[in-house]
Amino acid sequence: MQQAFKFGGETKDKGEQPGKRIDYDFPADAEKANGVILVGEAPGAEEMRLGHPFVGRSGQLLDKILAKADIERKECLVANVFRTQPPGNKVDHFFISRRAAMQQDISIAEEYGQFGSAWVREQFAGDIEHLRDTLAAQQKKHDGKIVIVALGRTPMWALTGENGLLQKVGKPLPCKLLSGVTVIPTFHPSFILRGNWGKQDEWLEHFLTALKLLKKQ
Repeated sequence: MQQAFKFGGETKDKGEQPGKRIDYDFPADAEKANGVILVGEAPGAEEMRLGHPFVGRSGQLLDKILAKADIERKECLVANVFRTQPPGNKVDHFFISRRAAMQQDISIAEEYGQFGSAWVREQFAGDIEHLRDTLAAQQKKHDGKIVIVALGRTPMWALTGENGLLQKVGKPLPCKLLSGVTVIPTFHPSFILRGNWGKQDEWLEHFLTALKLLKKQ
């Protein structure tokens, strides 16, 4: 059982977070699953409306880059670290500084390490645990032959414990949540949509790297 550290009080087990959750999209045909796992940050408004991850503008762009890499999205597991939409689509909502946690008497889940200068709030840590359990099931199902693409800084941190996305994109990293699995960090589609269109060729290479690693297993 994972524990959370609570300032100014006793340690408590992880509580359930409120609000609607958007779970993962599993391969449409389990027998044709390709072993590629795509992990994003959190659902947006369109994802909340339709009940699936990556179906808004970011999802549409993701579909295009997957097609260029010859990766069938319907054969992938598509997930997010957090399963609820944060206010204003700001993932910082899920984190808090140690000082603020102490002042507000809020529990933090220290076992996942720091996200920049902040820590994940204990009430949201259950989503990371859910992700880990799902990855473990996929690893077993595919006899260990899986590769994870971390779409953005939040999934890179959750999966590897690392920060500093731009210095690590495209570089294979060991998965902290699940031993024996490789993570390829890359840009979140929203990063490309914010005017970084010149990064698309590099972005494509990250997906191709993931495929090469998968084929070597």
